[in-house]
Amino acid sequence: MTAAVAGQGRLVLQNIVRVYTSGGGFFAPKTVVDAVAGVSITLEPGETLGIVGESGSGKSTLGRIAAGIEGPSSGTVTLDGKAYAPIGSAAWRRERRGVQMVFQNPSKALDPRMSIGNQIEEAMQAHGIIRGNGRTARMEEMLALVGLPGMGARFAHQLSGGQQQRAVIARALVLEPKLVVCDEAVSALDVSVQAQIINLLNDLKARFGIGYLFISHDLGVVRHISDRIAVMQKGVIVETGNAAEVFANPQHAYTRSLLAAVPAATPAERRARERRSA
Repeated sequence: MTAAVAGQGRLVLQNIVRVYTSGGGFFAPKTVVDAVAGVSITLEPGETLGIVGESGSGKSTLGRIAAGIEGPSSGTVTLDGKAYAPIGSAAWRRERRGVQMVFQNPSKALDPRMSIGNQIEEAMQAHGIIRGNGRTARMEEMLALVGLPGMGARFAHQLSGGQQQRAVIARALVLEPKLVVCDEAVSALDVSVQAQIINLLNDLKARFGIGYLFISHDLGVVRHISDRIAVMQKGVIVETGNAAEVFANPQHAYTRSLLAAVPAATPAERRARERRSA
């Protein structure tokens, strides 16, 4: 696997709106929900942008739109200046190699009937990457890279939760994507395993120049991986900024309320919070 080419992987979401409707009939009015209500964000090549907010804030919907697996009701998504192709088209299937997604529950993302090695090779086959024995060699290389050397013959149920997520990450990265959307990628894991996966993602980013859109409800996790943070509430971005600056001097009341739930890392940080709330 080679490092990402400099200048590739710039993702721009412009005025994204996603509306869901349900119900409607003779006796019940149609329900309209604005899951995303006019969001504009940019992810630069090799950058990690953390999207943080409570459940129902619209962040996962935004992530699916960014990954190209769901379309917006209005607005545009471009990768390196090129708009996403219509979902389901041949061009759209080719584009999926460049933007991969890692979900919250790795056990559901893996096929229980196939070994993890076969699943990684299947991903390469689907996108026409390498042939024959070369795929097996690349699969073994990727598993070793994510800390699962020699485990290609294992099935998902034979792995721990952290190992399953490493396998999912290997399957995503074997396609050499420009960026990866991580949607609550560590929230189902124990705290110690969370730290291991965060360190792995950071190491892979440094090695390959991958960009991450890292979605989480946990600011404590986001602070350890993000270059910038966007805080999302009720379908809109209420605050963005450099990660260190957002933590040191949050501008929006909602951001301050999220930070209040995160244990202070140092006594100095705790005192700073107390001054802000005084």
